[in-house]
Amino acid sequence: MKTAAPFRSPRRAGYILLELVIALGMFAIGVLGLARALNTSVEVANILNRDQRVRVGLRSFLEEVRRKPLAEMSVSFADAVTGVTYTSSAEPVVLTTTRGGALSDLYNLTVTASYAVGGETREESVSIYVHKPSQR
Repeated sequence: MKTAAPFRSPRRAGYILLELVIALGMFAIGVLGLARALNTSVEVANILNRDQRVRVGLRSFLEEVRRKPLAEMSVSFADAVTGVTYTSSAEPVVLTTTRGGALSDLYNLTVTASYAVGGETREESVSIYVHKPSQR
């Protein structure tokens, strides 16, 4: 003898459809939240990558300028690839020793990197002391 199939009321089938719509809505909200978090992570990674490139360029420019003669230390260079402008300046520094003598041929070399992020201009700078004996 065959048993009859269980009777499902139309109201029960409607609740299943409603539960499915609610579950899909919750899933969509979760996926959109994850997509937004991923987008924010990618933007932050790009900013950090650009900052790292600026710092490496700043360090390279500093080392290049540091090796030049004193007359050629104040220069400016625009990097078209990264959109950064590097500027250097050398100012004499007067230091007095504990015996009262003055240290000569000592300069403060400052290198500045200027670049635009959005509509804002940012600057990073590095400063070191350089000993450049005068040519006698």
